[in-house]
Amino acid sequence: MRPTRFQDFALDLAKNSPDCGQARTLADTGVTKYPYGLSATASGREIQWQFIAQSRDGDKFTEPETITKAEQPISLEAVPDGGLPEERWFAELLARSGSEEITAFELWSPRPNNRKGHDGVTVFFADSARIYARVID
Repeated sequence: MRPTRFQDFALDLAKNSPDCGQARTLADTGVTKYPYGLSATASGREIQWQFIAQSRDGDKFTEPETITKAEQPISLEAVPDGGLPEERWFAELLARSGSEEITAFELWSPRPNNRKGHDGVTVFFADSARIYARVID
C-alpha cells in the first residue's frame, strides 16, 4: 500500500473509531516536516504518527498501484502482545478494519535493544510493502 493511500486509510479508520476523538493528517495540523502522518486523540491525549513507506519490490510510482490481497483478512489476533498503549491502539485500529492487504504487525517498543523513544508499528502488506508508523512528539 502506497503512503498516500495508507494515510487516507488510517485517517478514515481513526475518524470512524468510537475510541478516537479528533483525527487529522499531520499536514492539517500544521506539521510539514513529514510528508505523511496522522494526528489522533485517543485515551484522552493526542498521538502523532509519521508514516514512512517501503515500497513493494519493483513498484513504480509513475504507474497505477497494483493491489495484492492476503490469503485472509487481518484480524485482532494478528496484533502482538505487549507494546505501548499507543502502539497497540494503532495496530488494533488497523486490525479491526479487516483489511485484505495487511498481513502482520510488529510493535517496536518490545523489541530487544529498542532505542528509548523509538516507538511505533511496522505494518506488513501482502505485496511485500511496509509502512513504518513512528510515534513522534
